[in-house]
Amino acid sequence: MLKIEKIESMGGRVLRTDEPIEELGISSYDRLRDLVKAGKTEEALQLIDYIQHEFKMLHDLYTDWTYADLTYVAETYGEEEIPKLFRYVKSKLDLVAYKGYGKVSQLELIQYFAEAMRAHRCGPGETGSFKVWEEKDRYVMEFNPCGSGGRMRRTGELDGIPPRTGEPFNQGVTKKCYPWSWGKKGVPYYCAHCAIWHEIMAIEKAGVPIKVTDYQDDPNAPCRWYFYKSKEVIPEEFYTRTGMKKEG
Repeated sequence: MLKIEKIESMGGRVLRTDEPIEELGISSYDRLRDLVKAGKTEEALQLIDYIQHEFKMLHDLYTDWTYADLTYVAETYGEEEIPKLFRYVKSKLDLVAYKGYGKVSQLELIQYFAEAMRAHRCGPGETGSFKVWEEKDRYVMEFNPCGSGGRMRRTGELDGIPPRTGEPFNQGVTKKCYPWSWGKKGVPYYCAHCAIWHEIMAIEKAGVPIKVTDYQDDPNAPCRWYFYKSKEVIPEEFYTRTGMKKEG
């Protein structure tokens, strides 16, 4: 029997507490499918809301884990090692997550990133909603906040956890200005992967960024991604800020 409760001993965390205990191993998606087929609308809606909590825990754990690893590397070996680490990680991710780059249309690429950012729990309420629109020379995605780096720079909307860049976490930010932090200091090491993977490494490989990140110093401001329709219309500043040069 499906049962969802708030567990006060876990700080009010919402859990499935199904009975008998063997039913805890049934996928929430299988449960949801069965409820929809049975026409049990209220229970299905309750489970939909719970699923947001269910996959928030693991999502946040792994992004926090990544940020902690980056901070350890910076504090132990120097923050100049961060781009080396990201390059190594990207070489592994390219075998799976990014193997389609260079073979898909721009629209397919935008659809791909939109899927990723929905899964990243972007936007108000961490439900995966954000703005997308087309302009004359580019497409724009706006996240308020981004579900990973942006979320970690703010007090948690759902859980009230303080920003990871402050007490008690003190996760690292750039102490100096680097090309891989868009020429800024104070950029969370986690956020730098957008500059390294999608701008610097993309320009090195193909002469053009996959997308451009409009990183904001104010953590309460939305973050934007720009997907330009052609290389010619990309402002030169989006090359020079990362130490790259626009060719042609």
